[in-house]
Amino acid sequence: MSTEPGGPPPAAGFPDDLVALQQHWTRIFNRLASSPPPADGHDMRMELLRLSLRLDSHPHWATTEAGWSREARNALQRHATTAPGGEEQLVTLCVDGRIIAVPRGEAASRRPRG
Repeated sequence: MSTEPGGPPPAAGFPDDLVALQQHWTRIFNRLASSPPPADGHDMRMELLRLSLRLDSHPHWATTEAGWSREARNALQRHATTAPGGEEQLVTLCVDGRIIAVPRGEAASRRPRG
């Protein structure tokens, strides 16, 4: 997929490097959400912060009509999940005083009712 002027537009309007950044962010987030937490958790949290800054300041947001928005970031997340190499971001929940990570589809059934 090209992001060159006059080239074909990238799928879903997101350049490949931005999708790859989001996929990398999701992989690190999912590793941090795992139990037990990884020994290099501090370094991974720092990498998440760096990646978040790179995602939010990516030049793509300046070239789109709507610019950066939470809705646009969610669309990027959805696209990165379904793109080759993507994985679903886990959801973290507090259940019975414990933090657990589950796939998004399971999150609704695990949330306490009340």
